[in-house]
Amino acid sequence: AEFIHGKAPVTKELLREAGLTYVPMSADGEMWVFNGKELKKGYLIIEEPEFLKHRDVVNKKLQELDGDMSIAMFLDKFFAGEEYRELRELIINMVEKFDAADPDKISTFSLRDEWLGQGEWTQGRVQEGYKAMLDFLSSECNKYDVEVLLGKAVRSVEMNDDMIRIQCIDGDIYDGQKVIVTVPLPTIKQIQFKPAIPEKLKAAENIGFGQVIKVLIKFKDQWWVNALDKDMSKTVFLLCKGEFGAWWTQYPESHPVLTGWIAGPAADKLKNSDPKDILNLGIASLADIFKVSKEKLKEETTAYQVVNWLSDPYAKGAYSYSMVGSEKAYAELRKPVHDKIFFAGEAVFAEKETATVEGALASGLETANIILSR
Repeated sequence: AEFIHGKAPVTKELLREAGLTYVPMSADGEMWVFNGKELKKGYLIIEEPEFLKHRDVVNKKLQELDGDMSIAMFLDKFFAGEEYRELRELIINMVEKFDAADPDKISTFSLRDEWLGQGEWTQGRVQEGYKAMLDFLSSECNKYDVEVLLGKAVRSVEMNDDMIRIQCIDGDIYDGQKVIVTVPLPTIKQIQFKPAIPEKLKAAENIGFGQVIKVLIKFKDQWWVNALDKDMSKTVFLLCKGEFGAWWTQYPESHPVLTGWIAGPAADKLKNSDPKDILNLGIASLADIFKVSKEKLKEETTAYQVVNWLSDPYAKGAYSYSMVGSEKAYAELRKPVHDKIFFAGEAVFAEKETATVEGALASGLETANIILSR
């Protein structure tokens, strides 16, 4: 996790309590686009000239839509002509590379509400990083004698009349009155529930889960600031083609770090790749964009980190997205099992902040309040 999306009231209140700093995305930050040949200033999707050209008819078709369908089907049905080819490519690219979703599965209604609308796009960061927030939460838990156990993969959740029994893969057993399951959706089926809860497993499978690999590269300095004789000192995002859908800086902070983002089908193809191979792809991407040698960029690199959520057996992906029919799945997962087993996390939050840290935190708060009120 890195960004704070939208108004994020729960996240910001937690930052205030922890004495941490919210850094809004600077209003003067710039978006750049590399189209495969040249690098130039660009736009968010709702500001793209190609989208603006067709915005009225897109919004009209969205408003007239009386039944949900996949975005691929929506585009095929209403925007199949050659005059809409660039628009289709733009929207499919955004779905795959930023929602990390399958265009044949993702809900058009969710996109209408999310980024095809004209709402204010706000984003920020925690200056001290989300690690500082986790440290604060951990210290608060310690004050109330809460024990946090790491490295305890769960084998089974067994529900009896008067308690819940958790058995871990290492053989340890824990008993309690309630259990909150907050694992990523694709990993729920790895847990044995006794008695079985097939309706919950089916619901989890009916919610999409995005594929993402993130590459962070720290350099000796911000070499890209004056690259190609362009003033890129205020660059926030750089959109591009190929495996990497985007690169971004830490602007307005001046850290010499670039973060690369691989999502959707491209991430799926690379899920079993060695981290060094993925780093080399990142170096090649930057070399192509900025017309510098790969050897020079390797010399400039002082540290790197590849975060491959697909290859993590305890994640198997990054964050959720709505598929056609997911609303019933959300409702099912929000219902506790005999008031003993509760599901929480970004994917099941009742509001629109799914797929974000705000959604995860708010879901946890929401679930805790439900349990405490009973």
